[in-house]
Amino acid sequence: MKVKVKLYGDFLRQGPEESIVELQDGSTVEELLKHFEISERNYIIILVNLKRSWFEGALKDGDTVSIFSPVGGG
Repeated sequence: MKVKVKLYGDFLRQGPEESIVELQDGSTVEELLKHFEISERNYIIILVNLKRSWFEGALKDGDTVSIFSPVGGG
């Protein structure tokens, strides 16, 4: 299956801003993060088709996954 991935913030160092990634059917968000060498210990926000998702969330062909790095300030 193929999913579109959009990286934001510090994660732009892991790859291009937008890419198409081919994964095995039944893959999860966690497996996609491993593809980009993004560790779970990071505080990140993941959206699948503009809805909040978690590491164990299943992906489907054609999904769009947005991965945001933590934002701080004050």
